[in-house]
Amino acid sequence: MELATLDDAGLVTQAQEGSREAFGLLVSRYQERVLNLVYRRLDDREMALDVAQEVFLKAYRALPRFRADSKFYTWLFRIAVNESISARRRLVRRKTASLDATNSEGESGQDPPDTRFEPGAEAERLDDQAMVRRAIAELDDDLAEVILLRDIDQLSYAEVAETLQMPLGSVKSRLHRARNALRAQLVKAQAPEGG
Repeated sequence: MELATLDDAGLVTQAQEGSREAFGLLVSRYQERVLNLVYRRLDDREMALDVAQEVFLKAYRALPRFRADSKFYTWLFRIAVNESISARRRLVRRKTASLDATNSEGESGQDPPDTRFEPGAEAERLDDQAMVRRAIAELDDDLAEVILLRDIDQLSYAEVAETLQMPLGSVKSRLHRARNALRAQLVKAQAPEGG
């Protein structure tokens, strides 16, 4: 049987029966989406790579318990959302601790910002994307996750509800609040300083 022709359910079954190749194909199908989801939440490329790897490790370890009550990717995205939340909390704690630390010259212990993934002066479109990414990173976890899943990853409302394990009406309500909060963040980001 050609594994590459199987749908997610078939690959999950094969992986549960011990096929590492089947799980590898699942990783290949979803690694970019998981990485993008995590990166948009953390706004830190290196940390996002580490967290995405952890998502797939946790999924692999939990795969024997996956009963296909939900679609594989919504189950996987739930793991990614949870890991992103945990990583973001660690990141906030680390930033808070590093702001308190100074070296003997009185300088901050922080490394300079990683500009490799910043758009710089390349194009206005990239600047807008970076501004949106930063604004999403500033949202509360419950608001950011619904924006990321619905508006960025373009899951249906039903898929978002399944991923977040909440009623459809709650998803729509939270998404409305999240969009308003994101809009407010973007207005704040575009406001001239001191004005």
